[in-house]
Amino acid sequence: MGGAAISSHGLSCAPPAAVPLNPRARRASAAGHRSSAQLLLRSDLPAPAVLCRARSQSSSSSNVNFGRGDDADKLLEDLLKQHGEVVYSSGGSPSPAVEADDDAECLSFAVSLAKVASEIKAADIRVLCVKRLVYWTRFFIILTAFSNAQIDAISSKMRDIGEKQFSKVASGDTKPNSWTLLDFGDVVVHIFLPQQRAFYNLEEFYGNATPMELPFDTQVQ
Repeated sequence: MGGAAISSHGLSCAPPAAVPLNPRARRASAAGHRSSAQLLLRSDLPAPAVLCRARSQSSSSSNVNFGRGDDADKLLEDLLKQHGEVVYSSGGSPSPAVEADDDAECLSFAVSLAKVASEIKAADIRVLCVKRLVYWTRFFIILTAFSNAQIDAISSKMRDIGEKQFSKVASGDTKPNSWTLLDFGDVVVHIFLPQQRAFYNLEEFYGNATPMELPFDTQVQ
């Protein structure tokens, strides 16, 4: 299966042309009842940085004279002296090196889960880097199973591997559904029955995601 490989320095995900809306919102009327964990999925961008200012309890806007042009710098200095420091929050973004290490660790976890699906005869297994498209996870695993029993076996084994080998506990569906979701945080697993896989077509919906190479062959439907 073709895709983008990850190097020891991290991976590069192609930036999206546009951030897609979630397919569940578009197809909710046709989908019927879904679990709350799945319905919460959305593809919006992170909140912008927050501008914080420590205000004096005795401060008054009447003492501020607004200027223009060259007076702007002096006005800012006066405001800082009167009201405190301006603090910009970057959301605690890690350094590029730390981010690359986190990506590599998460990809290793995702590939381990994908191997579980392959061993239990799932088809069309794909690992997609979606970190440039959504803020709530780094990787999708999308795969097809052919019965509720197979879905249950795959999800149970994935939960076991996640907890015992990676200390990660999945939220999401605890019983097999036609679209079963396991949310490990940085890795989200979507297990579909064939008809639902074709209907929701997440690969097309997240078409700007980067497919990752897998160390095994997978049956493509």
